[in-house]
Amino acid sequence: MKRSLTSIVAVAALALATSACGGDSGTDGPIKVGAINGITGLFQTPEVPKAVQAVFDEVNKAGGINGRKLEFITKDDAMNPQRSTEAAIDLIESEEVVALVGSSSAVDCGLNRATYSNNKIVSIPAVGVDATCFTSPNIAPVNPGPFKLITAMLYYASETLKRDKVCMYYTVLPGSGGGIENAIKEWTDITGKSLTVKDLSVGQGDPTPYLVKAKAAGCQAILYNAQVGPWFAQAATQGMTDVDFIMGANSYTDANAALIPAKINAYAGTEWQPYTDATLPGNERWSKVVDANKIQRTAFSQGAVMAADVFVEVLKGIKGDITRESVTNAFKNMKPIQYPMVGTPYVFGPGNAHNPIEGSRFVKVLNGKWQVLPEGFIVPGKN
Repeated sequence: MKRSLTSIVAVAALALATSACGGDSGTDGPIKVGAINGITGLFQTPEVPKAVQAVFDEVNKAGGINGRKLEFITKDDAMNPQRSTEAAIDLIESEEVVALVGSSSAVDCGLNRATYSNNKIVSIPAVGVDATCFTSPNIAPVNPGPFKLITAMLYYASETLKRDKVCMYYTVLPGSGGGIENAIKEWTDITGKSLTVKDLSVGQGDPTPYLVKAKAAGCQAILYNAQVGPWFAQAATQGMTDVDFIMGANSYTDANAALIPAKINAYAGTEWQPYTDATLPGNERWSKVVDANKIQRTAFSQGAVMAADVFVEVLKGIKGDITRESVTNAFKNMKPIQYPMVGTPYVFGPGNAHNPIEGSRFVKVLNGKWQVLPEGFIVPGKN
């Protein structure tokens, strides 16, 4: 018999509401740390738990944290709501993890946010996907996320590229509409500017009507987040060589760069230092970890190394036993950590919402490859 998503969440929250002071990893055995990742299903990030494990292996080889080894337990939710809620329950109640570090699930935050709050456990995702990853008291990802990235992309278009007519042609994923509107408002509040065109109905079909409409409106810069090949082939056919197209981090792949026709100005905003250049600040540490362990170089693996590094640094500052309670207290009261792979310092803090990482670096397609642009991180309102 099928259960609705709402009922699954309600059951999970009820089951865990009374276990807010539940167990932890003890005080002398391994420090158990959990994560919920997409290994199978539609949103796959297999490199993320591998990179977190690699950092923890490094720490354990050096003696652990106060003599205790880190034990990493990852669950694959396959983007399945029931599996995700069951994974959270298992990690918290059965495995007694002290925190979740390096999660990369498309459904975890929305489904399990109440569970994490009820159990007073913190989650430091490697990849925050939906709005609830950034609006929950016990979750603070190490990436800007899609909405802060939109604000940075708009700011880059209007303030760095000096485009007066900025347009948006987007596909809206379920549950992300409010986040997009908030991102646009943040840009308007900072710059006093408004979009020339906002069309959130772009699908996978023929892009010609959208591009014709953009030409007629005089769009000078266009934010775009859907399928790359057909869109830019048609943009070239339409002769839109004087338009700056700006895509999100999801389009920042070698395969997409190869699909951009010559003479089209195509940019992408990144959440961490562009991973295609291992010499950038912070990337040296990441590339050393992933290369030594034969892990795929991706932006997601950057988030994994950063989440694990931040967690280890906070744990090293804890005086006394390392338990779920002491770890949560440490993150709620931590000082900001400067991490050169991102645009702003990382801090968890005591608030009810957390989106500490802001800004983006931009890359541009040149001869079928991404070229890192020289401006450094663009943080809206700060440069």
